[in-house]
Amino acid sequence: MNALTYRLRLLEPLLVSQAQSGEENSSIGLLYAPGSALRGALIARYLRKYPTADLAGDARARRLFFDGAVCFLNAYPWRDGRRMLPTPASWFMEKDQADKDDPDITDLAAAPDAEPEQPKAVKPRFCTSANEPMLYTPALTGSVHITLVKGEEKNKVYRYDALPPGELLGGAIVADNPADLDLLLELLCEGDLILGGSHLAGYGRARVEDAKIVEDWEEYSSGDGPESGAIIVTLLSDAICRGADGQVNGDLAAALGAPTLQPERAYHERNVVGGYNRKWSLPLPQAWALPAGSVFVYAKGAFDLEQLRAAAASGVGERRAEGFGRIAINWQGAEEQFTGSKSEADESTGAKVTLSAESRALAGRMAERRFRLLLEQRLAAAVNTASFGGALPNNAQLSRVRAVAQQALATAQKQAQGIAPGEGETPAPPLQPVLDHLSDLKKEARGQFERARIGSTPMLAWLEARATTCDAQTEILKQPDFPVVGGVTAELTPALRAEYTARLIDAVMKKATVENQSRKEVRR
Repeated sequence: MNALTYRLRLLEPLLVSQAQSGEENSSIGLLYAPGSALRGALIARYLRKYPTADLAGDARARRLFFDGAVCFLNAYPWRDGRRMLPTPASWFMEKDQADKDDPDITDLAAAPDAEPEQPKAVKPRFCTSANEPMLYTPALTGSVHITLVKGEEKNKVYRYDALPPGELLGGAIVADNPADLDLLLELLCEGDLILGGSHLAGYGRARVEDAKIVEDWEEYSSGDGPESGAIIVTLLSDAICRGADGQVNGDLAAALGAPTLQPERAYHERNVVGGYNRKWSLPLPQAWALPAGSVFVYAKGAFDLEQLRAAAASGVGERRAEGFGRIAINWQGAEEQFTGSKSEADESTGAKVTLSAESRALAGRMAERRFRLLLEQRLAAAVNTASFGGALPNNAQLSRVRAVAQQALATAQKQAQGIAPGEGETPAPPLQPVLDHLSDLKKEARGQFERARIGSTPMLAWLEARATTCDAQTEILKQPDFPVVGGVTAELTPALRAEYTARLIDAVMKKATVENQSRKEVRR
């Protein structure tokens, strides 16, 4: 495979927004520079050099940018002298290994019977290899911007989380025809690139380094796979796959030419991908995609390996010219268990960034504030989606539950602030007042809570589960999005879990009170 490889050194923050970026005036950037952003930047340079009113009618432009003969791969973080790749979703470790700099990792794709006793997915998003890898996740930097709007009393406030300047990314452009790469190399080296959005706000400028054309380039080192002979397919980028019915449904087997074949094991989720059309200044339609790092294990002989490797060279699914649909065949599997190493190195200096104790404490407080903001947003979403069924308890009963939840909230907030119990007081679980109140309910009141439903769960069981487990992570946060500031990661401490669980109980009971009132007005 012929490839034009290069490195990007970010001179300004890079903001290429994810499809799901939170509230209207917020934008959370990707952890890499997508191939679509580089393609768009080179199209702009092509138009300046070869002006045309109909780019789609230009045969050379179609070959370079649109028909898939040339693929612009994502520029992933550059570490240890190589372009990193997405961490396979089949990598797990023991829970107590999560905070170690050199965790012991088990690849369940190769060793399904070796699952750790307390499995935890490997959190870093990128790795350097499938055997003794270096692990790394870029830390997004947050910025707030205020826009003055004429004729309006209030200004607009925007919050952007973007890749910070100084980050080093490694990218590649692959093509069958080396002559196409010669022209793209010329365009690429014309100066600094402007990628992503918010250019006028100081985002997107990147310097191209070490751009060169490489023959027989390999995106990954292919292995023989596990001893069982199983075939392991790992996604190296998001893949948009259509099933036999023509719908975008994440059917990888159909994209590989075997729509009826089912994997023996699969480690994946689904996410939403979008894009932006610069010519029309409009967003592209969003679609479901299999995320990068997804792993599918097929039985021995299910596919012809040579055909699969040909698919790996060209990609699968849709939007392949933009870097979607990159796959690896038996990239992992040779080693079932190995040791990783986490990287926080600054590649520009080769030194590890170390904060002073005061700076680390400040970064911790900033990370916690950002985390609380995220929890506030997720709490509101959880309450808004709560639905009720059956006859609700009367408002007096709901108000009593709110009162004990607020009492528990006060206790949890004291614990979060580090305020110790008074002399002679024995620390108790923060939400114990809620459990005590529920256990002391009279028969009639208990019946009211048992008959009511939150979703499909009896309200009494729902309240007891929340108060017992303080499961704010699953009920509110949903996804493990922990903000990082200066290398310090926010933590969902027991006190925070109790605080936001108490607030969830209080808010849901308040919503039930309003629902009661609405039902009474309808009956009238």
